[in-house]
Formats: sequence, structure tokens, C-alpha cells
Amino acid sequence: MTTVTLVQAAKHTADAIHLMTAKPMNLDLTALSGGAIQFRCTNALATIQNAKEVLITYDAAHGSGHQTIQVSSVQP
Repeated sequence: MTTVTLVQAAKHTADAIHLMTAKPMNLDLTALSGGAIQFRCTNALATIQNAKEVLITYDAAHGSGHQTIQVSSVQP
């Protein structure tokens, strides 16, 4: 699994996230788990290793809405 580390904590953990998209490549992270600083996904490292930020969309049960957070690192 690939680990995406954020520079600040997301508002919620993966169970409250409807979608997390790596930018600038606009790739949705798959099989998301963890949080609130480190998230794991099944995306291949090569496809998201240059992510600069993530766009998070929260599910309706957690107020929906969006949050953009800078990425600190992407590691295997």
C-alpha cells in the first residue's frame, strides 16, 4: 500500500471521506484507509508520487464539504 502524508490533519479519518483526489494529476485514491495525517491507498506509487496536494470530499454524514491540504510525502 502507498502512504500519503499530509502537512496538516484532515478534519476526519478515511471512514468519513467520500473521495480523496491527488493533485495535480487528478487521480482518485483507491481503498483509502487511515487518517488524519497519514492515509493509505492501493494506488501505485508511480502514479501519485508527485502529488502536491489532495482535495478531500467528505460524506454527507460528516457535513459533506471539501478540504484541500498540501502533501508532505508519498511513500511505499
